[in-house]
Amino acid sequence: MPGRYIIRDPLALHREGVMKNRGLIAWKDNISVATYISDVVKPCLGPRGMYKLVSDKFGETAFTNDGAVILEKMELHHPVAKVLRETAKTVETIIGDGTKTTIILIGELLKRAERLISHKVKVGKIIEGYLIAYNVALQRLREISIPIDRLDNSVLKKLILTLFSSRNLDEANFLADLLTEALSYTLKKIDGRNVLDKESIRIVKKVGKDLRESRVIRGAVIDKNIVHLSMPRIIRDAKIAVLNMALKIDEFRHLQPYKYEINIRDPLHLEQFLEEEEGIIRDMVNKIISVGANVVICRKKIGRTASQLLAEAGIIGIGRLLKEEDFNAVARLTGANIVSDLNDLKEEDLGRASIVREEKFGDKSAVIIEGCNNFEGVTLLLRAGLEDLLNEVEHAINDAIRYIVSLLEEPAYTPAGGAVEEALAIAIRNESTKYSGKEQVAMHAFANALESIPKLLISNAGYNPADILPELRSKHLNGEYCYGIDPHTGKVVDMIRNNAIESYKAKEQVLKTSFETATLLLRVDEVVDRRYAKRHEGELGGQ
Repeated sequence: MPGRYIIRDPLALHREGVMKNRGLIAWKDNISVATYISDVVKPCLGPRGMYKLVSDKFGETAFTNDGAVILEKMELHHPVAKVLRETAKTVETIIGDGTKTTIILIGELLKRAERLISHKVKVGKIIEGYLIAYNVALQRLREISIPIDRLDNSVLKKLILTLFSSRNLDEANFLADLLTEALSYTLKKIDGRNVLDKESIRIVKKVGKDLRESRVIRGAVIDKNIVHLSMPRIIRDAKIAVLNMALKIDEFRHLQPYKYEINIRDPLHLEQFLEEEEGIIRDMVNKIISVGANVVICRKKIGRTASQLLAEAGIIGIGRLLKEEDFNAVARLTGANIVSDLNDLKEEDLGRASIVREEKFGDKSAVIIEGCNNFEGVTLLLRAGLEDLLNEVEHAINDAIRYIVSLLEEPAYTPAGGAVEEALAIAIRNESTKYSGKEQVAMHAFANALESIPKLLISNAGYNPADILPELRSKHLNGEYCYGIDPHTGKVVDMIRNNAIESYKAKEQVLKTSFETATLLLRVDEVVDRRYAKRHEGELGGQ
Protein backbone atom coordinates (compact mmCIF):
# COMPACT_ATOMS: atom_id res chain seq x y z
CA MET A 1 0.00 0.00 0.00
CA PRO A 2 1.34 3.48 -0.80
CA GLY A 3 0.35 4.80 2.60
CA ARG A 4 -1.84 4.22 5.61
CA TYR A 5 -4.09 6.66 7.38
CA ILE A 6 -5.11 6.70 11.02
CA ILE A 7 -8.61 7.94 11.71
CA ARG A 8 -8.94 9.33 15.23
CA ASP A 9 -11.40 11.56 17.03
CA PRO A 10 -9.97 15.08 16.56
CA LEU A 11 -11.49 16.18 19.90
CA ALA A 12 -9.96 13.32 21.88
CA LEU A 13 -7.44 14.54 24.49
CA HIS A 14 -5.93 11.14 25.29
CA ARG A 15 -5.28 7.87 23.54
CA GLU A 16 -7.52 4.88 23.97
CA GLY A 17 -6.60 3.05 27.18
CA VAL A 18 -5.47 6.14 29.12
CA MET A 19 -7.01 6.06 32.62
CA LYS A 20 -8.10 9.33 34.24
CA ASN A 21 -9.39 10.11 37.72
CA ARG A 22 -10.42 13.54 38.96
CA GLY A 23 -11.56 15.25 42.14
CA LEU A 24 -12.86 13.14 44.99
CA ILE A 25 -12.25 9.86 43.15
CA ALA A 26 -8.57 10.78 42.59
CA TRP A 27 -8.13 11.74 46.24
CA LYS A 28 -9.77 8.56 47.47
CA ASP A 29 -7.65 6.37 45.19
CA ASN A 30 -4.41 8.09 46.17
CA ILE A 31 -5.26 7.97 49.85
CA SER A 32 -6.25 4.29 49.72
CA VAL A 33 -2.88 3.42 48.14
CA ALA A 34 -0.96 5.47 50.75
CA THR A 35 -3.01 3.89 53.54
CA TYR A 36 -2.29 0.40 52.23
CA ILE A 37 1.48 1.09 52.11
CA SER A 38 1.29 2.58 55.61
CA ASP A 39 -0.57 -0.50 56.90
CA VAL A 40 2.15 -2.76 55.45
CA VAL A 41 4.90 -1.19 57.60
CA LYS A 42 2.83 -0.54 60.74
CA PRO A 43 3.45 -3.98 62.31
CA CYS A 44 7.23 -3.42 61.93
CA LEU A 45 7.37 -0.28 64.10
CA GLY A 46 9.24 -0.42 67.38
CA PRO A 47 11.58 -2.82 69.19
CA ARG A 48 8.84 -5.46 69.34
CA GLY A 49 7.85 -5.01 65.70
CA MET A 50 7.54 -7.84 63.19
CA TYR A 51 9.74 -8.70 60.21
CA LYS A 52 8.76 -9.01 56.55
CA LEU A 53 10.03 -11.64 54.13
CA VAL A 54 9.92 -9.93 50.75
CA SER A 55 11.01 -11.34 47.40
CA ASP A 56 11.56 -9.09 44.38
CA LYS A 57 10.99 -9.90 40.70
CA PHE A 58 14.54 -11.24 40.36
CA GLY A 59 13.95 -13.80 43.11
CA GLU A 60 16.16 -12.01 45.66
CA THR A 61 14.67 -12.14 49.14
CA ALA A 62 15.03 -9.81 52.09
CA PHE A 63 14.29 -10.71 55.70
CA THR A 64 13.87 -7.25 57.22
CA ASN A 65 11.74 -4.75 59.10
CA ASP A 66 13.42 -1.72 57.51
CA GLY A 67 10.76 0.37 55.78
CA ALA A 68 12.94 1.47 52.86
CA VAL A 69 14.02 -2.12 52.08
CA ILE A 70 10.46 -3.43 52.27
CA LEU A 71 9.19 -0.83 49.78
CA GLU A 72 12.23 -1.32 47.54
CA LYS A 73 11.60 -5.06 47.26
CA MET A 74 7.85 -4.70 46.69
CA GLU A 75 6.83 -4.43 43.04
CA LEU A 76 4.92 -1.15 43.20
CA HIS A 77 3.20 0.25 40.08
CA HIS A 78 0.85 2.96 41.33
CA PRO A 79 2.33 6.48 41.11
CA VAL A 80 1.54 7.23 44.78
CA ALA A 81 3.23 4.00 45.88
CA LYS A 82 6.32 5.00 43.89
CA VAL A 83 6.30 8.44 45.53
CA LEU A 84 6.24 6.81 48.98
CA ARG A 85 9.06 4.46 48.01
CA GLU A 86 11.23 7.38 46.89
CA THR A 87 10.29 9.25 50.08
CA ALA A 88 11.50 6.33 52.21
CA LYS A 89 14.74 6.18 50.20
CA THR A 90 15.33 9.90 50.69
CA VAL A 91 14.79 9.76 54.44
CA GLU A 92 17.11 6.76 54.75
CA THR A 93 19.80 8.45 52.66
CA ILE A 94 19.66 11.69 54.66
CA ILE A 95 19.35 10.42 58.23
CA GLY A 96 19.55 6.60 58.08
CA ASP A 97 16.43 6.10 60.22
CA GLY A 98 12.76 7.05 60.49
CA THR A 99 11.51 5.49 57.25
CA LYS A 100 8.69 3.52 58.91
CA THR A 101 7.58 6.50 61.03
CA THR A 102 7.55 8.73 57.94
CA ILE A 103 5.44 6.34 55.85
CA ILE A 104 3.03 5.71 58.75
CA LEU A 105 2.59 9.45 59.41
CA ILE A 106 1.93 10.14 55.72
CA GLY A 107 -0.73 7.41 55.70
CA GLU A 108 -2.35 8.70 58.90
CA LEU A 109 -2.37 12.33 57.71
CA LEU A 110 -4.01 11.33 54.42
CA LYS A 111 -6.51 8.98 56.08
CA ARG A 112 -7.70 11.74 58.43
CA ALA A 113 -7.81 14.22 55.55
CA GLU A 114 -10.10 11.84 53.66
CA ARG A 115 -12.52 11.80 56.60
CA LEU A 116 -12.57 15.60 56.66
CA ILE A 117 -13.15 15.73 52.88
CA SER A 118 -16.10 13.36 53.28
CA HIS A 119 -17.52 15.85 55.82
CA LYS A 120 -17.36 18.63 53.19
CA VAL A 121 -14.18 20.28 54.50
CA LYS A 122 -12.31 21.80 51.56
CA VAL A 123 -8.81 20.52 50.79
CA GLY A 124 -7.44 24.06 51.02
CA LYS A 125 -8.68 24.39 54.61
CA ILE A 126 -7.20 21.00 55.52
CA ILE A 127 -3.80 21.99 54.14
CA GLU A 128 -4.02 25.35 55.91
CA GLY A 129 -4.73 23.63 59.24
CA TYR A 130 -1.97 21.09 58.65
CA LEU A 131 0.49 23.94 57.97
CA ILE A 132 -0.37 25.67 61.24
CA ALA A 133 -0.04 22.38 63.14
CA TYR A 134 3.26 21.62 61.39
CA ASN A 135 4.79 24.95 62.42
CA VAL A 136 3.61 24.45 66.01
CA ALA A 137 5.15 20.96 66.01
CA LEU A 138 8.49 22.23 64.68
CA GLN A 139 8.61 24.94 67.34
CA ARG A 140 7.76 22.49 70.13
CA LEU A 141 10.32 20.00 68.84
CA ARG A 142 13.06 22.63 69.12
CA GLU A 143 11.93 23.47 72.65
CA ILE A 144 12.10 19.89 73.95
CA SER A 145 15.38 18.98 72.20
CA ILE A 146 18.44 18.69 74.43
CA PRO A 147 21.75 20.02 73.04
CA ILE A 148 24.80 17.74 73.20
CA ASP A 149 27.63 19.67 74.81
CA ARG A 150 30.09 16.79 74.72
CA LEU A 151 29.67 13.89 72.32
CA ASP A 152 31.26 11.03 74.24
CA ASN A 153 30.98 7.27 73.81
CA SER A 154 28.11 6.94 76.29
CA VAL A 155 25.88 9.33 74.30
CA LEU A 156 26.86 7.65 71.03
CA LYS A 157 25.98 4.22 72.40
CA LYS A 158 22.57 5.37 73.66
CA LEU A 159 21.68 6.79 70.25
CA ILE A 160 22.92 3.73 68.34
CA LEU A 161 21.31 1.29 70.78
CA THR A 162 17.92 3.00 70.36
CA LEU A 163 18.23 2.68 66.57
CA PHE A 164 19.31 -0.99 66.70
CA SER A 165 16.58 -1.82 69.22
CA SER A 166 13.96 -0.28 66.92
CA ARG A 167 15.16 -2.71 64.22
CA ASN A 168 14.65 -5.61 66.65
CA LEU A 169 18.21 -6.82 66.00
CA ASP A 170 19.68 -9.76 67.88
CA GLU A 171 22.58 -8.72 70.12
CA ALA A 172 21.64 -5.03 69.74
CA ASN A 173 23.68 -4.07 72.81
CA PHE A 174 26.78 -5.89 71.55
CA LEU A 175 26.48 -4.34 68.08
CA ALA A 176 26.03 -0.87 69.63
CA ASP A 177 29.27 -1.40 71.59
CA LEU A 178 30.99 -2.55 68.41
CA LEU A 179 29.96 0.47 66.34
CA THR A 180 30.67 2.87 69.21
CA GLU A 181 34.21 1.51 69.40
CA ALA A 182 34.62 1.97 65.63
CA LEU A 183 33.34 5.55 65.87
CA SER A 184 35.72 6.34 68.73
CA TYR A 185 38.62 5.65 66.33
CA THR A 186 37.18 7.50 63.32
CA LEU A 187 35.50 10.63 64.73
CA LYS A 188 37.70 13.68 64.24
CA LYS A 189 37.51 17.22 65.50
CA ILE A 190 37.95 19.95 62.88
CA ASP A 191 37.56 23.60 63.91
CA GLY A 192 35.92 22.52 67.15
CA ARG A 193 33.30 20.32 65.43
CA ASN A 194 33.08 16.55 65.33
CA VAL A 195 33.35 15.19 61.79
CA LEU A 196 32.88 11.64 60.51
CA ASP A 197 33.86 10.37 57.07
CA LYS A 198 31.38 7.63 56.12
CA GLU A 199 34.09 5.87 54.09
CA SER A 200 36.36 5.54 57.14
CA ILE A 201 34.38 2.52 58.43
CA ARG A 202 34.47 -0.46 56.09
CA ILE A 203 32.32 -3.56 56.58
CA VAL A 204 33.41 -7.09 55.71
CA LYS A 205 30.93 -9.98 56.10
CA LYS A 206 31.92 -13.58 56.74
CA VAL A 207 29.34 -16.35 57.17
CA GLY A 208 30.02 -18.60 60.15
CA LYS A 209 30.01 -18.57 63.96
CA ASP A 210 27.66 -15.95 65.48
CA LEU A 211 27.27 -12.20 65.85
CA ARG A 212 29.34 -12.11 69.05
CA GLU A 213 32.37 -13.21 67.02
CA SER A 214 32.23 -9.88 65.14
CA ARG A 215 35.00 -7.42 65.93
CA VAL A 216 36.58 -4.08 65.09
CA ILE A 217 39.91 -4.31 63.26
CA ARG A 218 42.16 -1.27 63.24
CA GLY A 219 43.26 -2.05 59.74
CA ALA A 220 41.97 -3.90 56.70
CA VAL A 221 40.58 -7.29 55.69
CA ILE A 222 41.53 -8.44 52.18
CA ASP A 223 39.36 -11.17 50.71
CA LYS A 224 42.30 -12.81 48.92
CA ASN A 225 44.76 -15.64 49.51
CA ILE A 226 48.52 -15.26 49.86
CA VAL A 227 49.83 -16.02 46.37
CA HIS A 228 52.48 -18.68 47.22
CA LEU A 229 52.33 -21.64 49.60
CA SER A 230 55.94 -21.06 50.72
CA MET A 231 55.27 -17.50 51.85
CA PRO A 232 54.94 -16.89 55.60
CA ARG A 233 51.36 -16.89 56.93
CA ILE A 234 52.06 -14.26 59.57
CA ILE A 235 54.41 -11.27 59.72
CA ARG A 236 54.84 -8.92 62.66
CA ASP A 237 55.96 -5.30 62.34
CA ALA A 238 54.76 -5.30 58.73
CA LYS A 239 56.04 -2.78 56.19
CA ILE A 240 53.58 -2.77 53.31
CA ALA A 241 54.20 -1.79 49.69
CA VAL A 242 50.99 -1.00 47.79
CA LEU A 243 51.65 -1.26 44.05
CA ASN A 244 49.29 -0.25 41.25
CA MET A 245 51.00 -2.58 38.79
CA ALA A 246 51.77 -6.22 38.03
CA LEU A 247 54.88 -8.07 39.23
CA LYS A 248 55.39 -9.89 35.96
CA ILE A 249 56.35 -9.22 32.38
CA ASP A 250 53.06 -8.62 30.61
CA GLU A 251 53.25 -8.74 26.85
CA PHE A 252 49.68 -7.47 26.36
CA ARG A 253 49.70 -9.16 22.99
CA HIS A 254 45.92 -9.20 22.82
CA LEU A 255 45.86 -5.40 23.20
CA GLN A 256 48.44 -4.55 20.54
CA PRO A 257 47.45 -3.37 17.04
CA TYR A 258 50.11 -5.65 15.57
CA LYS A 259 51.00 -9.21 16.50
CA TYR A 260 54.62 -9.87 17.41
CA GLU A 261 56.34 -13.23 17.39
CA ILE A 262 59.77 -14.26 18.61
CA ASN A 263 61.15 -17.32 16.82
CA ILE A 264 64.01 -18.99 18.73
CA ARG A 265 65.77 -21.76 16.81
CA ASP A 266 68.83 -22.20 19.01
CA PRO A 267 68.23 -23.80 22.47
CA LEU A 268 71.00 -21.64 23.92
CA HIS A 269 69.12 -18.53 22.84
CA LEU A 270 65.97 -19.82 24.57
CA GLU A 271 67.86 -20.25 27.86
CA GLN A 272 69.37 -16.78 27.43
CA PHE A 273 65.91 -15.31 26.77
CA LEU A 274 64.42 -16.92 29.91
CA GLU A 275 67.35 -15.77 32.02
CA GLU A 276 66.89 -12.22 30.76
CA GLU A 277 63.18 -12.33 31.65
CA GLU A 278 63.95 -13.71 35.14
CA GLY A 279 66.61 -11.03 35.59
CA ILE A 280 64.09 -8.26 34.95
CA ILE A 281 61.66 -9.73 37.53
CA ARG A 282 64.53 -10.29 39.99
CA ASP A 283 65.44 -6.61 39.72
CA MET A 284 61.83 -5.72 40.52
CA VAL A 285 61.81 -7.95 43.61
CA ASN A 286 65.25 -6.66 44.71
CA LYS A 287 63.90 -3.10 44.58
CA ILE A 288 61.08 -4.13 46.93
CA ILE A 289 63.55 -5.85 49.28
CA SER A 290 65.91 -2.83 49.25
CA VAL A 291 63.28 -0.47 50.73
CA GLY A 292 62.55 -2.93 53.56
CA ALA A 293 59.05 -4.09 52.52
CA ASN A 294 57.95 -7.46 53.89
CA VAL A 295 54.37 -7.35 52.54
CA VAL A 296 53.46 -6.58 48.91
CA ILE A 297 49.91 -5.80 47.77
CA CYS A 298 49.43 -5.54 44.00
CA ARG A 299 46.44 -4.20 42.11
CA LYS A 300 47.31 -6.62 39.31
CA LYS A 301 48.79 -10.10 39.09
CA ILE A 302 51.94 -11.36 40.79
CA GLY A 303 53.60 -13.78 38.36
CA ARG A 304 55.01 -17.20 39.24
CA THR A 305 58.64 -16.12 39.13
CA ALA A 306 57.97 -13.02 41.23
CA SER A 307 55.95 -14.97 43.80
CA GLN A 308 58.73 -17.56 44.10
CA LEU A 309 61.39 -14.85 44.60
CA LEU A 310 59.21 -13.05 47.16
CA ALA A 311 58.66 -16.33 49.03
CA GLU A 312 62.42 -16.97 49.15
CA ALA A 313 62.86 -13.49 50.65
CA GLY A 314 60.18 -14.19 53.31
CA ILE A 315 57.79 -11.59 51.90
CA ILE A 316 53.99 -11.98 51.81
CA GLY A 317 52.45 -11.26 48.41
CA ILE A 318 48.79 -10.50 47.66
CA GLY A 319 47.77 -9.97 44.05
CA ARG A 320 44.80 -9.05 41.87
CA LEU A 321 43.10 -6.64 44.28
CA LEU A 322 41.07 -5.37 41.33
CA LYS A 323 38.31 -3.37 43.03
CA GLU A 324 39.48 0.22 43.20
CA GLU A 325 37.59 0.98 46.42
CA ASP A 326 39.20 -2.01 48.20
CA PHE A 327 42.65 -1.18 46.85
CA ASN A 328 42.44 2.48 47.88
CA ALA A 329 41.01 1.51 51.28
CA VAL A 330 44.05 -0.69 52.03
CA ALA A 331 46.38 2.20 51.20
CA ARG A 332 44.37 4.63 53.33
CA LEU A 333 44.04 2.31 56.32
CA THR A 334 47.73 1.34 56.35
CA GLY A 335 49.05 4.81 55.58
CA ALA A 336 50.83 3.61 52.42
CA ASN A 337 51.38 5.67 49.29
CA ILE A 338 50.21 3.95 46.10
CA VAL A 339 53.16 3.47 43.74
CA SER A 340 52.78 2.76 40.01
CA ASP A 341 56.51 2.52 39.14
CA LEU A 342 59.02 0.57 41.24
CA ASN A 343 61.70 3.15 40.42
CA ASP A 344 59.67 5.62 42.51
CA LEU A 345 59.28 3.28 45.50
CA LYS A 346 60.89 4.64 48.68
CA GLU A 347 60.83 3.55 52.29
CA GLU A 348 58.53 6.41 53.27
CA ASP A 349 55.92 5.08 50.80
CA LEU A 350 55.46 1.92 52.87
CA GLY A 351 52.42 1.42 55.08
CA ARG A 352 52.79 0.11 58.62
CA ALA A 353 50.92 -2.51 60.63
CA SER A 354 51.74 -4.47 63.77
CA ILE A 355 50.68 -7.78 62.20
CA VAL A 356 49.64 -9.24 58.84
CA ARG A 357 48.21 -12.75 58.91
CA GLU A 358 46.09 -15.17 56.94
CA GLU A 359 42.92 -16.35 58.67
CA LYS A 360 40.55 -19.17 57.74
CA PHE A 361 36.81 -18.51 57.42
CA GLY A 362 35.21 -21.86 56.74
CA ASP A 363 36.71 -23.23 53.54
CA LYS A 364 38.03 -19.82 52.45
CA SER A 365 40.87 -17.61 53.61
CA ALA A 366 41.40 -13.87 53.96
CA VAL A 367 44.37 -11.69 54.87
CA ILE A 368 43.97 -9.48 57.93
CA ILE A 369 46.12 -6.38 58.36
CA GLU A 370 45.83 -5.20 61.95
CA GLY A 371 47.35 -2.61 64.26
CA CYS A 372 47.91 0.21 61.78
CA ASN A 373 49.59 3.20 63.43
CA ASN A 374 48.64 6.00 61.05
CA PHE A 375 45.25 4.59 60.21
CA GLU A 376 42.44 6.71 58.79
CA GLY A 377 39.65 4.23 59.44
CA VAL A 378 38.71 0.81 60.71
CA THR A 379 37.14 -2.39 59.40
CA LEU A 380 34.09 -4.01 60.99
CA LEU A 381 34.37 -7.78 60.56
CA LEU A 382 30.82 -9.16 60.88
CA ARG A 383 30.13 -12.84 61.57
CA ALA A 384 26.81 -14.67 61.61
CA GLY A 385 25.43 -18.07 60.72
CA LEU A 386 22.99 -16.75 58.07
CA GLU A 387 23.67 -14.59 55.02
CA ASP A 388 20.29 -12.84 55.48
CA LEU A 389 21.16 -11.89 59.06
CA LEU A 390 24.55 -10.54 57.94
CA ASN A 391 22.86 -8.42 55.29
CA GLU A 392 20.35 -7.06 57.79
CA VAL A 393 23.08 -6.17 60.30
CA GLU A 394 25.19 -4.55 57.57
CA HIS A 395 22.22 -2.47 56.46
CA ALA A 396 21.49 -1.39 60.04
CA ILE A 397 25.13 -0.39 60.65
CA ASN A 398 25.25 1.65 57.44
CA ASP A 399 22.03 3.39 58.51
CA ALA A 400 23.51 4.05 61.97
CA ILE A 401 26.60 5.64 60.41
CA ARG A 402 24.39 7.96 58.31
CA TYR A 403 22.37 8.63 61.47
CA ILE A 404 25.45 9.77 63.37
CA VAL A 405 26.67 11.88 60.42
CA SER A 406 23.33 13.73 60.40
CA LEU A 407 23.49 14.13 64.19
CA LEU A 408 26.88 15.85 63.92
CA GLU A 409 25.29 18.59 61.77
CA GLU A 410 23.09 19.58 64.71
CA PRO A 411 24.19 17.85 67.94
CA ALA A 412 20.98 17.47 69.94
CA TYR A 413 18.73 14.62 71.03
CA THR A 414 15.15 13.98 72.09
CA PRO A 415 13.46 11.27 74.21
CA ALA A 416 12.40 8.12 72.34
CA GLY A 417 9.45 5.76 72.88
CA GLY A 418 6.78 8.01 71.34
CA ALA A 419 7.50 10.83 73.82
CA VAL A 420 8.17 13.37 71.06
CA GLU A 421 5.02 12.55 69.10
CA GLU A 422 2.84 12.81 72.23
CA ALA A 423 4.44 16.14 73.21
CA LEU A 424 3.86 17.55 69.73
CA ALA A 425 0.24 16.31 69.64
CA ILE A 426 -0.57 18.03 72.94
CA ALA A 427 1.14 21.28 71.83
CA ILE A 428 -0.95 21.29 68.62
CA ARG A 429 -4.22 20.65 70.50
CA ASN A 430 -3.44 23.49 72.92
CA GLU A 431 -2.69 25.85 70.03
CA SER A 432 -5.85 24.81 68.13
CA THR A 433 -8.07 26.55 70.72
CA LYS A 434 -6.92 29.88 69.24
CA TYR A 435 -8.63 29.06 65.93
CA SER A 436 -12.41 29.03 65.49
CA GLY A 437 -12.65 27.89 61.86
CA LYS A 438 -12.23 24.55 60.16
CA GLU A 439 -8.45 24.87 60.60
CA GLN A 440 -9.00 23.72 64.19
CA VAL A 441 -10.45 20.43 62.98
CA ALA A 442 -7.49 19.89 60.64
CA MET A 443 -5.05 20.67 63.48
CA HIS A 444 -6.73 18.03 65.63
CA ALA A 445 -6.40 15.57 62.76
CA PHE A 446 -2.66 16.35 62.56
CA ALA A 447 -2.32 15.82 66.33
CA ASN A 448 -4.18 12.51 66.17
CA ALA A 449 -1.92 11.36 63.33
CA LEU A 450 1.15 12.07 65.49
CA GLU A 451 -0.42 10.25 68.45
CA SER A 452 -0.84 7.14 66.30
CA ILE A 453 2.93 6.49 66.73
CA PRO A 454 2.86 5.86 70.52
CA LYS A 455 -0.39 3.88 70.01
CA LEU A 456 1.39 1.60 67.54
CA LEU A 457 4.40 1.19 69.83
CA ILE A 458 2.03 0.03 72.58
CA SER A 459 -0.01 -2.34 70.41
CA ASN A 460 3.06 -3.80 68.63
CA ALA A 461 4.57 -4.54 72.05
CA GLY A 462 1.47 -6.61 72.86
CA TYR A 463 -0.34 -4.19 75.18
CA ASN A 464 -3.67 -2.37 75.01
CA PRO A 465 -3.31 1.35 74.10
CA ALA A 466 -6.51 2.14 76.03
CA ASP A 467 -4.76 1.04 79.25
CA ILE A 468 -1.46 2.92 78.76
CA LEU A 469 -2.09 5.95 76.52
CA PRO A 470 -4.15 7.91 79.13
CA GLU A 471 -1.23 7.70 81.58
CA LEU A 472 1.18 8.95 78.88
CA ARG A 473 -1.14 11.89 78.11
CA SER A 474 -1.43 12.71 81.80
CA LYS A 475 2.36 12.87 82.19
CA HIS A 476 2.71 15.21 79.22
CA LEU A 477 -0.16 17.44 80.32
CA ASN A 478 1.80 17.87 83.57
CA GLY A 479 4.84 19.03 81.57
CA GLU A 480 6.78 15.77 81.86
CA TYR A 481 7.60 15.56 78.12
CA CYS A 482 10.46 13.05 78.58
CA TYR A 483 8.02 10.24 79.37
CA GLY A 484 7.42 7.60 76.71
CA ILE A 485 6.58 3.93 76.27
CA ASP A 486 8.99 1.21 77.32
CA PRO A 487 7.93 -1.51 74.85
CA HIS A 488 9.61 -4.27 76.87
CA THR A 489 7.57 -3.62 80.03
CA GLY A 490 4.58 -1.69 78.67
CA LYS A 491 5.12 1.04 81.27
CA VAL A 492 5.30 4.81 80.90
CA VAL A 493 8.84 5.79 81.95
CA ASP A 494 11.28 8.70 81.70
CA MET A 495 13.06 7.83 78.42
CA ILE A 496 16.12 9.97 79.18
CA ARG A 497 16.73 8.07 82.43
CA ASN A 498 15.93 4.87 80.56
CA ASN A 499 18.79 5.69 78.13
CA ALA A 500 16.41 5.70 75.13
CA ILE A 501 17.16 8.80 73.05
CA GLU A 502 16.89 9.77 69.38
CA SER A 503 18.56 12.35 67.18
CA TYR A 504 16.78 15.72 67.00
CA LYS A 505 17.79 16.01 63.35
CA ALA A 506 16.13 12.67 62.57
CA LYS A 507 12.86 13.69 64.25
CA GLU A 508 12.86 17.02 62.45
CA GLN A 509 13.46 15.37 59.06
CA VAL A 510 10.66 12.83 59.62
CA LEU A 511 8.24 15.62 60.50
CA LYS A 512 9.21 17.75 57.49
CA THR A 513 9.09 14.90 54.98
CA SER A 514 5.76 13.58 56.28
CA PHE A 515 4.08 16.98 56.10
CA GLU A 516 5.48 17.89 52.68
CA THR A 517 4.61 14.55 51.07
CA ALA A 518 1.10 14.41 52.57
CA THR A 519 0.21 17.96 51.48
CA LEU A 520 1.71 17.33 48.04
CA LEU A 521 -0.54 14.30 47.55
CA LEU A 522 -3.57 16.24 48.84
CA ARG A 523 -3.01 18.88 46.15
CA VAL A 524 -3.32 16.27 43.39
CA ASP A 525 -6.84 16.56 41.93
CA GLU A 526 -6.31 14.53 38.76
CA VAL A 527 -4.36 11.37 37.93
CA VAL A 528 -3.57 10.54 34.29
CA ASP A 529 -2.19 7.03 33.84
CA ARG A 530 -0.77 6.39 30.35
CA ARG A 531 0.78 2.98 31.02
CA TYR A 532 -1.92 1.16 29.07
CA ALA A 533 -2.36 3.67 26.25
CA LYS A 534 -2.85 1.96 22.88
CA ARG A 535 -0.96 2.79 19.71
CA HIS A 536 -2.22 2.06 16.22
CA GLU A 537 -0.54 0.48 13.25
CA GLY A 538 1.15 3.11 11.09
CA GLU A 539 1.46 5.59 13.95
CA LEU A 540 4.88 6.75 15.14
CA GLY A 541 5.98 4.33 17.83
CA GLY A 542 3.15 1.96 17.03
CA GLN A 543 3.20 -1.55 15.70
